[in-house]
Amino acid sequence: MKFASLPPATVLLFSVLLAACGGESDTPAADTRAALAVNAITLSAQTSYEAEQRFSGQVEAARQASRGFERGGELAVVLVDEGEFVEAGAVLARRDQRRLQAARSEAQASLNQARAQAALSQATFERIAEAREFDGVSQQELDEAAERQQRTAAAAAAAEARLARLNVDVAKSELRAPYDAAVVRRYIDEGQVVAAGQPVIDVQESAALRVRLSVTGESLTALTPGAETTLDINGEAVAATVVAAIPRRNTRTRAVEVIFDIDAGAAARVGDIAELRSTRDIDAAGFWLPLDALSEGARGVWQVLAIMPLDERDNALAQQTGATHRLENRPIELLYEEADRVYARGALRDGDQIVANGILRVVNGQGVRVADDNAPVDFAEAR
Repeated sequence: MKFASLPPATVLLFSVLLAACGGESDTPAADTRAALAVNAITLSAQTSYEAEQRFSGQVEAARQASRGFERGGELAVVLVDEGEFVEAGAVLARRDQRRLQAARSEAQASLNQARAQAALSQATFERIAEAREFDGVSQQELDEAAERQQRTAAAAAAAEARLARLNVDVAKSELRAPYDAAVVRRYIDEGQVVAAGQPVIDVQESAALRVRLSVTGESLTALTPGAETTLDINGEAVAATVVAAIPRRNTRTRAVEVIFDIDAGAAARVGDIAELRSTRDIDAAGFWLPLDALSEGARGVWQVLAIMPLDERDNALAQQTGATHRLENRPIELLYEEADRVYARGALRDGDQIVANGILRVVNGQGVRVADDNAPVDFAEAR
């Protein structure tokens, strides 16, 4: 449509409407988006870091045993139950002894008879030997008396040995605690027939507990027999002493088993997890960074967002958004990781500021401002 063909009043009306709507203005609209506020930390260059190694193992009894009878038979009585503490030598269970008791009574009678015969033979030999001095008996009679005396003495010794063996069998028909111990497992109840060697009761020594850990690297050099250290058991520090380092290395893990005695008063049970923490200084230049500041870049490279001051090229960005800084990706290499921070090196310098958290809200090149209520801090020193 050509304005020249319209009446002047119409042209004036169109001009007013066009100006009101801004339909053909060449002036760009202002960017009213406000810059995001980010939390910043100031980096402090380090020349080394302290690496902590943790080695885990289990608390175990210094001694433990599965008690069973050497010979099979009916279980007559069990005198203890699980969880009980017993002294060394206490009877734990007893097998049926009736046959053994009868055999022992018979062996005792045989022994008494053999001893009587041996005593008679000894007296007879002494009388014949005295008579021989006066030629009252022949040498033959003396020799025969000596032979009877030796035979009956040997028979008495054999009877005594049979009785001793039966006494051992009777003693073996009772299970006794080999040391002060706790009963941790009862397998069989009275009336059952048990086989030779079948476990009846498990006991573990109650006087002392030990910890067995697999240790690698330089931490092993300080763990010599007698060395004192501290283990973490159930969140508590427990004093421990190195008993021995097993002179054998695991072919797969290259670790060496180290055995510790722990404080008798420690609140620990067999099966608890014990942890040894060992630290060592490693010379390597880098920075401590919060874990929340890291993001994964291209090809799996880790990176942080550096907070850079605006320059002359960013005047428009500052005017439009109120930004005071601009973000810039910096690739890093992780050297060591802890629970909430990492030690890294990369394209960073002492005193640089990086975004501490909330990195998913911002991108490389974005204009930002540092939060007023989050003054920059030295993350390494803040720990």
